[in-house]
Amino acid sequence: MIQGLTQGEVVVIGIGNPLRGDDAAGSLVARRMAAMPGVHVIDAQEVPENYLPLVIERQPDTVVLIDCVELGSPPGAIALLDASQIAEYWPTTHRLPLSLLMSVLEQGTHARIFAIGIQPSHTEFMEPMTEAVAASVERLAGMLQRDLVGSFRGGEVSA
Repeated sequence: MIQGLTQGEVVVIGIGNPLRGDDAAGSLVARRMAAMPGVHVIDAQEVPENYLPLVIERQPDTVVLIDCVELGSPPGAIALLDASQIAEYWPTTHRLPLSLLMSVLEQGTHARIFAIGIQPSHTEFMEPMTEAVAASVERLAGMLQRDLVGSFRGGEVSA
């Protein structure tokens, strides 16, 4: 999915509220990738803005944000989006829109920034994740692990 799009040091930021059904998707992808050796992964949950200084200080070459995004597609659909595309999609359930996070990261790191959106079915409080989105979480985590093997430096995981 992203093979060939990343370069140098890569930071992956999973975004999502674990208490809001399908909205947990990005956070769960980050958790699935956390044990991967040499990977710098941040499970930012619903406060990715709290991790901006950490990422900017690190000065990566590529940043990948993973979040639940209203794509207008069937539940579980996955889309690779750059900064120019992300504004076309419905905002996420978080305080800061992905487009703003991407802009701040791009200005602070001069890195290549892109997002991977997963189409939710629902994001209601205290509801379980749907099967379609859960399957996409597993599929995406596996694809990213294959695509990024050897692309990361470090090995730190932030919770």
